[in-house]
Amino acid sequence: MVIKYRKIGKENLFFIAGYIVFSMIDTFCYFYFKATHRSTEMFYVIGFLVIVFCMYLLYYFQLLYWPVLKKLQLFLLILFVGNIVVMFYIEDDLLHHFSFNMLYINILLLMFSIILFLYQTFNSDKILELNNYLPFWISVSLLILFIGSIPILYFRTTVSEHIYFFILFMLNLISNGILLFGLIRNKAGQT
Repeated sequence: MVIKYRKIGKENLFFIAGYIVFSMIDTFCYFYFKATHRSTEMFYVIGFLVIVFCMYLLYYFQLLYWPVLKKLQLFLLILFVGNIVVMFYIEDDLLHHFSFNMLYINILLLMFSIILFLYQTFNSDKILELNNYLPFWISVSLLILFIGSIPILYFRTTVSEHIYFFILFMLNLISNGILLFGLIRNKAGQT
């Protein structure tokens, strides 16, 4: 399915770019591991934990227009950069193992960003056109994906591999379904 650029809108490009980068990293890592049987942790740390989360946080920064919320989002971006610096300092060999501590902090920062955006949205006229407002559906999609993945990621060593991947697959399926629904319902110029 091809979605017209006008329908997506330039305000959603940070999210779409982050989504594409994450999909490309995931696909690359799958084939890289199949071909070389070498660790792909470095690609996930740099690509997912740094680049993709940065793009998502920048997406919410540019969506916010209330000055106080924009300042709070800037503070969250500064915390994100600080988190990267601290994690590279305190975690041994971060590029060669996936840091779940960094992931949990990134998810927390993203959740705060989404809360700021939803607060702004629910206190504006955009609430009247919520069904046709793509950033709302993107936020719901991200909330389901990341809040849903926290428990399964935390208990990843105690559940069977089949259950672990099935739950992650279902979370991705639901999240992508909501995102697709939002893309279909979106009307151009709804920011």
